[in-house]
Order: sequence, then C-alpha cells, then structure tokens
Amino acid sequence: MGRTLFVSVDAEGMPYACSRLMMSPGDPLYSELREIMTTVTLWTVEEFNKLGFSRVVVADSHGQMVNIDPLKLPGYVDLVRGFPRSLMMITGSEGASAAVFLGYHTSPGLGGVLAHTYAGRIVQRVDVAGQEDASEYLLNAYALGERGVPVIMVAGDEGLRSRVEKHTPWAVFLGLKRAASSLSDISPGWPRVKAMIQEAAKKAEEVLRSGEAVPKVPPEPWIRVELKRPWYADVAELFPCVKRLGGLTIELTCNSFAENLKLLEGIVIAAYSIR
Repeated sequence: MGRTLFVSVDAEGMPYACSRLMMSPGDPLYSELREIMTTVTLWTVEEFNKLGFSRVVVADSHGQMVNIDPLKLPGYVDLVRGFPRSLMMITGSEGASAAVFLGYHTSPGLGGVLAHTYAGRIVQRVDVAGQEDASEYLLNAYALGERGVPVIMVAGDEGLRSRVEKHTPWAVFLGLKRAASSLSDISPGWPRVKAMIQEAAKKAEEVLRSGEAVPKVPPEPWIRVELKRPWYADVAELFPCVKRLGGLTIELTCNSFAENLKLLEGIVIAAYSIR
C-alpha cells in the first residue's frame, strides 16, 4: 500500500499575498490569490506523488476554505473544503504518513505579513503548553502529533523559520516570502517558486525516509487564549471545559489537544455572532 500525504494550505504565507484586497471572495484581487494557492498546491502534490505518495489529502484551510480550484488537482488528490468543520485546518489527516503545511504565516507577535492566529478579529494571542504566542503552525503540529502524524515540511512566511527550527527541527522550512511590513512582502520570482518547492519536497521525503521526523506530541493538552474583547470571554464561559483567567484570558481544559482545538473553533464562531 502506498503512503498518504496530508497537506494543509493557508493563504497569508503564500508568495505575493500581502493585501486585504485579495483575502476573501468578492475582493478585487481574490482571483489572483486563488490561482497562487492552487498552483503552489499543485506543484507540491505533483512532486510528492513522484516521490512515492500515491494518495494526497489536501485541506483548503483559509477563510471559508473554498479557495483551491478543485478542477486543477490530479485524481490521486482528495480535497477537503468548506467551513465550519471539525479540526479546522487539519481535517482529513487521520492515517497520513506525514504532513506538509503550505502558505503558513506568523502569529501576531512575530511581525510577519498579515499575522494572526485563527481569527484576528477575535483572538489576540494563543499560548500552549508553556509556548507563548503560538502560531497556527505549532497548534496544528501538536494536533497532528496527537494523531501520530509528523510534519515534514513547512512553506510560508520567513518569520516562521525560527519557530519551525525550534519545535520541529527535522522539518524542511521553505521561505516563500519575507515581510517588508505587516501589509507588504518580498517574494521570489514566480518561475523560481516551482523549483524551490521541488527541492524542498525531495529533502522532506528524505527526512521521513530516514526516520528523523517524529510526531510533535503536546506535553500538555491545555490551550490559553487572550481574546480581543471581554464580551468574547463572556461567550467562551458558556462552553464546558473553559476556565476564565481574567477579563480577556481563558484556558481550554479538555483532556485532549484535539478537543481543545475544536473548542477554540466553537468559541470563535460564537464570538463572531456578537461582534
């Protein structure tokens, strides 16, 4: 039986993705973002398929999660799309041999392009297991680790490099852009991006084959969240497994990391209803 690769695809860490004019359906440059996300995903899955992954599961993981053009993906790819869904950005990862993150961005405190964690209008900061200002990369790596799936490659904002090297040092990091400001980036020329992805994929497959890659299991399941408004914390207190630590801060106390991640999604959706 062939190996299965799980690929989680976000937008803000994609090359050239720097403006709010391209982030959502209806934005004047949204079609450009869709093409970038789809093409980067296609180049990635094609390379890993050549390297022996007979099945690939791609999770469209930005915004409403309907960004990637399904008509441009090959037949060995299963596409997870739509929102809301359980485990948000890593839905469909069960049973995978390894995971790849594409287009990932920094958390708010790291100074990258369009930085946020899950919902920038609701969440100010997320801490987990003693790690302050955790990014979506780390939260998803922990949730995958709980499932026994190692992360072998992360491609996105250069500001993530130090965190990836710290938390999953075996994972190949590919910088697709670097920040010029919070709303401006510097990206490599488009013809070079494909070659960069191919090289990184080969290195990542070698890491997996060597046995160096291991699941990033969270030392503790709790997630601590600093919200942007006290009434969002009021909403959070309506949920079980929530401990309020202050006016803006809550702790999610379910017994598994995955359940706490699901809880975070529910709180964010509920908070949006009273914005």
